[in-house]
Amino acid sequence: MRNFGFVCFVAVVLVAAVACTKKTAAQQFVVEIPAGFNGNFVLDMGVRGAIPLPRKGEAYVLDLPMNGKVQTSTLLENPQVTFKNSSDGKVWGYSQRTFTTGDGISVGGKIEFFVGTQKQFEAEQNKKNKSGRFSRLERESSRA
Repeated sequence: MRNFGFVCFVAVVLVAAVACTKKTAAQQFVVEIPAGFNGNFVLDMGVRGAIPLPRKGEAYVLDLPMNGKVQTSTLLENPQVTFKNSSDGKVWGYSQRTFTTGDGISVGGKIEFFVGTQKQFEAEQNKKNKSGRFSRLERESSRA
């Protein structure tokens, strides 16, 4: 009877380990950029009280607003992003961050990118660097 209990325990542990290591499919995220859009885009995710991102089938779909700012209650972690770009510019500087609690629970996030020409993107980056936005972060990381 002891062996049966041990075998059951090992089986439960193995099932739990397999379940925890299963990779979920990447979330699909389609960003539709309208004609005439140019500039920075910021998506704040996991915002309480904000509306969730709409879905078309399995994909989350965002019609990018002309002001370039969106807040949503939806939290996407490492989504597979597709851009449907109707503007004349290209997408530059895509970044995504997820904010977590000390025990690793995701509580928010941010997706950012720029739409325009390479020259416009570089000018925008230079403005950010001169404003001190990144220089403070560089000082903090050099202390670590």
